[in-house]
Amino acid sequence: MSASYEETMTIPVAAADVWQRAIQVLNSQQGVSGVMTHPGVLTASVNTNWRSWGEKLSVHVDEAPGCTFVRIRSVCAFPLQNIDWGKNKDNVLKVRAGLDPSRRP
Repeated sequence: MSASYEETMTIPVAAADVWQRAIQVLNSQQGVSGVMTHPGVLTASVNTNWRSWGEKLSVHVDEAPGCTFVRIRSVCAFPLQNIDWGKNKDNVLKVRAGLDPSRRP
């Protein structure tokens, strides 16, 4: 099984706004391409670099009363890659930082 990293967060913002922001965040990340939308899920590919053979990012957005639950996951694209040198965690933390309303200007 490939190396992976996942985090969840709760955002006190409407799901539609979080969805739009997540698209912006993914499109602005260096090396990210192929952002695709599915009902409640955004997926993207991260290009190969010196730390891995690429990763697959997913952002699940679920609306709840008064907030939005978000699950961010990054997994190595090459199924036999067991060590990612922290790349999956970096991917998740970058997306998380972009979605955090307290960190926006």
